Amino acid sequence: MSAYRLAATACLLLILLIPAAWVVGQTRSKGPIRRARPPKFSKIDPFFEDAFASALQGERPADLGKGIARSSSGNSGTPSSDGTGASGNAGSGWAAIISATVLEDEIKAQKLLADANVTTPSEFAGSGYKNARRDFSVAAMVFGIIAEYDGEVRWKKEAPTGRDLFARTAANAKVGTTGVYNEARLRKTELGDLISGQSFDLRDAEPKAKWGELINRVPLMQRLEPSRDEKIKPWTANESEFKSNLDKLSHEAQIFAAIGEVLQKEGLEDADDAEYKKFATMLVTGGKELATACKEKNFDAASKATNLIVNSCEKCHEVYR
Repeated sequence: MSAYRLAATACLLLILLIPAAWVVGQTRSKGPIRRARPPKFSKIDPFFEDAFASALQGERPADLGKGIARSSSGNSGTPSSDGTGASGNAGSGWAAIISATVLEDEIKAQKLLADANVTTPSEFAGSGYKNARRDFSVAAMVFGIIAEYDGEVRWKKEAPTGRDLFARTAANAKVGTTGVYNEARLRKTELGDLISGQSFDLRDAEPKAKWGELINRVPLMQRLEPSRDEKIKPWTANESEFKSNLDKLSHEAQIFAAIGEVLQKEGLEDADDAEYKKFATMLVTGGKELATACKEKNFDAASKATNLIVNSCEKCHEVYR
């Protein structure tokens, strides 16, 4: 064999042996894998068996999981946002009587009434001032409730100021003078601004209402009577009417319940009379039961609740008219 062939053969063997040696090296056992040892903590390490007992200060935060469970079960004590859940809740304040939606809608309704009744000085001097007294009394009541509301509700910051302003104008609207007209027109403008997203010129005002100084019973009765005769009674006359007016009926029912509650507030006329309080309580109960009947679409329950409302009004008027 020539020297050239020997050299070529040696090169070929070398090319074949190098990859084989690499494969053998890769498949050879690497031995046991060594892992890091777990750390050892001393007594000064910042870990505690019970952080609340050993280190943290203050009250333990709320159990958010339980809060979610209560909310999903529908027993939160706050009326539903559709305005039909005022009764049957666990709440004990205003939220158990009237929903935030109904409060907001009633303020908007008072703005529409002000647009109709506060027009020109001559029309205001005729009958407009009487209607304004009724409507602004209701607005003062609603703002008073919003200021004390035990839940989320629109205009809570402005409510104490609005309550006092509208109560003052309602008290002045026993006459239809130019001065009262100008004051009523200002209130109408403020309602429009508030609904559109602006705020009152806020003033110092107590968060809790002095209801006896704030509200007169007569304008509230003027809010209830046409609602009872022209809305609640016709809307519960038969099942078809009932199902066609559920939302509007629920609104009126909650207003009845709220007014029944206000009529029992300290300082209002006859509020300390036991028999009068019984009739007012019937009004609250009837309104709440009617709202629940609307939510459940239960016509029979609505009829019974309407009868309770009507009986409350009629029996009360026999004695306290």
